[in-house]
Amino acid sequence: MENLILIASSTFVAGLLIASLVVWFISKQKINLATRELEFVKGSYENVIVSLKDNNKNLEESFINQEKNFQEKITLERKSYETKIESLEALIEDKKEQYENEFKIKEENLKEKIELLETSKDRLKVEFENLANKLFEENNKKSSNNLNQLLTPFKDQLNSFGKRVNDIYHEETKQRVNLLSEIKNLKELNNQISQDALNLTKALKGENKTQGDWGELILSKILEQTGLREGIEYSTQGSYTDENGKRLRPDVIVHLPQNKDVVIDSKVSLTSYVNYTEAQTDAQREEAVKGLIKSFYAHIKGLGSKSYENIEDVKTLDFVILFIPIEGAFMLAASKDNNLFKTAFENNIMLVSPSTLFATLRTIENIWRYEHQNENALLISKKAADLYDKFASFVTDIENIGTHLGRTQKSYDEAMKKLSLGKGNLLRRSEEFIELGVKAKKKIDTQKLLGE
Repeated sequence: MENLILIASSTFVAGLLIASLVVWFISKQKINLATRELEFVKGSYENVIVSLKDNNKNLEESFINQEKNFQEKITLERKSYETKIESLEALIEDKKEQYENEFKIKEENLKEKIELLETSKDRLKVEFENLANKLFEENNKKSSNNLNQLLTPFKDQLNSFGKRVNDIYHEETKQRVNLLSEIKNLKELNNQISQDALNLTKALKGENKTQGDWGELILSKILEQTGLREGIEYSTQGSYTDENGKRLRPDVIVHLPQNKDVVIDSKVSLTSYVNYTEAQTDAQREEAVKGLIKSFYAHIKGLGSKSYENIEDVKTLDFVILFIPIEGAFMLAASKDNNLFKTAFENNIMLVSPSTLFATLRTIENIWRYEHQNENALLISKKAADLYDKFASFVTDIENIGTHLGRTQKSYDEAMKKLSLGKGNLLRRSEEFIELGVKAKKKIDTQKLLGE
């Protein structure tokens, strides 16, 4: 009995040991499998991390290159404007110097002529006095009549010469007045060119109204290039009233299918960006960037407070497009402040630059084109359905005509049978009247009627 118990115990222990080994073997396989899966997942994540790092590096390099390109572009444009201004100033100076020299030469010539006239006048006066004295001495004893006769030709010549002197003087005076008028016009032209140059400089650096007009001009040019039609797919400078009676004037309202609208407002942040491009130190550039970002936030806040969605006549979407016409300023602000777009989205505003706005408007133009195509397709489908209905009615009418023609043909055949077939047909019976001597005015062509 004890041996049986011992054998049973040994068997149980052996079975337990074998089961443990089996469990251990299976667990080891699962652990190895899990380890391989973990290593695979780890390798995948490492690849993703490396890819993300490469993408991040590429994006940083792209932003740096774009910023460098935009800075170089702005620098070139600024140098171009400065060169134009310098050319205008040089042209003004050259013209001014030219007119001053011409005026100086004419003034000197006039002085010389006046001096010559004065000298001639004095000389003639002296000669006349000498001649008069000589004549007076020689003819002192002659009568006054003879003296007058002698002096009259000289008097006439003197009067003629005096008249000529006066004419020359008046002509020179007139020329001098004309010269002064030309100098005045040159001065006004100089002032106008200077004012134009000042206006150009202000447009780049100063007045917000001029900057705003410039931004609206850029927006208008982009709209013209997208294929959208003013007055149809978009409207400009409309005046509206919201539910509170407040007057609102959005720059552009782009219309979408299904009576939806998108409002676009142009905002220019030029001064800070110009300061950034002209900065000589890092501190100046940092200060200019702060001013630029502050200007962007001010535009977002101001546009968010206008509540274009409350305009009754405008079925606007849930967002408004804020257009920044300076690509470089847009890229600079976006690269320096990561919360800029987030703040804009929170205020239901989408920030766009010229390139992104053009892509957006081209998308809207394609939507309109597909909408028109769909409308044409629906119209064609309706016209085709109407045509098919008409054709079906026509077929029905043709079938009815055929049915009626068939009935008519049947009636015709029945009538012809009665007319020409059988012993008692009408044609035969009518001919019998003729044979019996009935006189008729007309004769029936029996052969033609029977088709013989």
